[in-house]
Amino acid sequence: MIDLDTFLSQTNEHSQAGFEGQKRILSFRQYLDAFCANPLKLGRNAPQYLLECLEHFGIEEKKLPGQKMKHFKMFDSLFDKGEALVGHDEVQQEVYDHLRRFAATGRADRLILLHGPNGSGKSTFVELILRALEHYSMAEDGALFRFNWIFTERLEGKGSLGFGAAKSEIPKDTLAFIDENLVSCKIPCELRESPVFLLPKAERAQLLDTLAAQMPKDTPRVEWLKGEYLREGALSTKSKAIFDALLNAYRGDLLKVLRHVQVERYFISRRYRTGAVVIEPQQHVDATMRPMSFDRGVSLPPVLHGLQLFDIYGDLIDASGGVVEYSDMLKRPLEMNKYLLNTCERGTVSLPGNLAYISLVMFASANEKYLSAFKANPDWTSFKGRMELIRFGYLLDWRKERDIYRDYLTEISGARHVSPHAMDVTALWGVMSRLRRPDPDRYEGELAGIIRGLTPLEKARLYSEGATPDGLNTEQKRLLVGAVPQLKEEHAESTMDFENFTCSAYEGRRGASAREMMTLLAEAANSSDYRCLSPLAVFEAIKELLKDRSVYDFLRLEPDEGYHDTQVFLDQARDQYYRWVSVELYDSMELVEMSEFGRRVDEYFRHVRAYVAGEKIQNERTGAFEEPSEDVMRGLEKLITLKESPDTFRRNLITKIAAYSLEHPKEKLVYGEIFPDLIARLRDSYYKEKQKGLETLSRYILASGTEDAALVPQADRPRVERTLKNMREKYGYCDHCAKEAIGFVLRRLATEAKP
Repeated sequence: MIDLDTFLSQTNEHSQAGFEGQKRILSFRQYLDAFCANPLKLGRNAPQYLLECLEHFGIEEKKLPGQKMKHFKMFDSLFDKGEALVGHDEVQQEVYDHLRRFAATGRADRLILLHGPNGSGKSTFVELILRALEHYSMAEDGALFRFNWIFTERLEGKGSLGFGAAKSEIPKDTLAFIDENLVSCKIPCELRESPVFLLPKAERAQLLDTLAAQMPKDTPRVEWLKGEYLREGALSTKSKAIFDALLNAYRGDLLKVLRHVQVERYFISRRYRTGAVVIEPQQHVDATMRPMSFDRGVSLPPVLHGLQLFDIYGDLIDASGGVVEYSDMLKRPLEMNKYLLNTCERGTVSLPGNLAYISLVMFASANEKYLSAFKANPDWTSFKGRMELIRFGYLLDWRKERDIYRDYLTEISGARHVSPHAMDVTALWGVMSRLRRPDPDRYEGELAGIIRGLTPLEKARLYSEGATPDGLNTEQKRLLVGAVPQLKEEHAESTMDFENFTCSAYEGRRGASAREMMTLLAEAANSSDYRCLSPLAVFEAIKELLKDRSVYDFLRLEPDEGYHDTQVFLDQARDQYYRWVSVELYDSMELVEMSEFGRRVDEYFRHVRAYVAGEKIQNERTGAFEEPSEDVMRGLEKLITLKESPDTFRRNLITKIAAYSLEHPKEKLVYGEIFPDLIARLRDSYYKEKQKGLETLSRYILASGTEDAALVPQADRPRVERTLKNMREKYGYCDHCAKEAIGFVLRRLATEAKP
């Protein structure tokens, strides 16, 4: 049984220790000590804070086909194990670049508008930023401080400011830690302006210059201390009125004014709308003001009685110091967004008789259809000058798309087994539906011809895996992979007329969304025709989806030389599934001795290295040094049908190995990673020699466990069991979906064998 007294006592100890450790309450002097010790952390404005929040969780470089890209680990959501953002590294990099500019200038003077189709991840992107800010604000490096004005009726000096007689329990240097019972009035500052703004500008600038001079010359971002935010930043209207009233009453004694300041650490919170606010497209005012009122019994100091103090409130005020998102911004009436022009550019919000200066980063999201309509509005030019447009299309990398489905499948599959490649074929078909035919006229020379023949499946695999079509030589492959960034941006500014509406037509603008593909997976999981959630169940679900042309607009796009042809995509997804399963089946049946295959590949590259270097190679049996063997090299090269001379082919191989070694100096060479296409083609050649054996053993496997089991020769039964065991342990099949996949392969082989 729980001892509640002990439990509460321990909880209280932890609470008090945490309160002290986080420095939740400080006097102004204590805050100034902390500021001087770390001005670059405690002097950040909203864009600087968000920039360092992104960096706090780590940055890694990812190598994508044809390019390198920064990936911000914050979007992996490891800090709270919540929903992650899959892909969109380009968007992460673009937002980061804008934040760096905002941080350097000291103000986020543009609204970042994320635009794209429904279900592309825009809301997830901003939600992750808000969640990360919450987490970061709890860390020591992310500490944030605001201040309150504290008053008591019992100050020293009878009648000073009209508060009453002196009391010994009232501290002389600060009221920050005064007992709450002695507080007669506490006035918070809604805009959460920095406590350093309480220092006069001239002395503040002198302090900042001194702090900057004391830092090592190579200190990153020391220029922030010379920026406008810290040097010119001022108190809000209400705080300035209180400050001036106290300074007049104390005859210019600043220390007595600062005695009333209580510095308080605060934390970003979506729930409590502190520095993290999402504004839905309903019609209401985002910031306003009202006369300041006090509860009965609260005593306003006489020195403030003559002041007209106002509380300012609203969404933008709540977001001050952090981030605001205008969700579906363009669904709001245009007039409601016009005030954002000044808010973005100048960092101010106009209130009745007042002007509030706020530091925040403004995001907005918009559906592509609404943005296209807005561009036709006469006011578009004014808004465009105050916005940074960031395209947020559907993913074009099928392997990243597949990662979106993982957690969802855990929820919907229940006890039903998920077969290998169910997510793969779903993601592959979905991505192909989003691709556009490349325009070969945009490319020069040999590359134009390669681009002209690029199919949707080849383009999807090129984007995701860096895989190139069969039949290209080494130089052609290099050209094609190097063109990937250009291919992705080829349609960036394109428009098209679709169903009497002119709209953007960038790649990823239309197609099956991840949400729609997850719905399709749910339907496949509920199919009564399949025991497992298998690729075959997915193919049937896709066939049903193709009937709903009135529901899915991408089904109404006219086919364009293989692109936008969703039925062809289904056939190509089946083809790719056949190739995947064939590899796994050959391996599981152990028809090809993979160690021997690996040995031949290693031996080939050993001879090629010597050939290109003009060196001799040691015979492992005799120990003699000999010329590289043409038999060894040509024996393997004849399996892959070279498109260039053997000499050129071999030299290109060594060049690529050298480049890989420079980029991965401490890694062991794995030829399958450097030359995936080459190894795959070699492996396929090996497999063709064993096809008859595969067909025979496949029939035995399908017969096992049925009434035809007696037809399986006794000598082959161990091979049947070993194959099923390998498929279970190596690739994740159950016996049922393994046989389903084997049946699929046999049917394809029978179809190919027909004249």
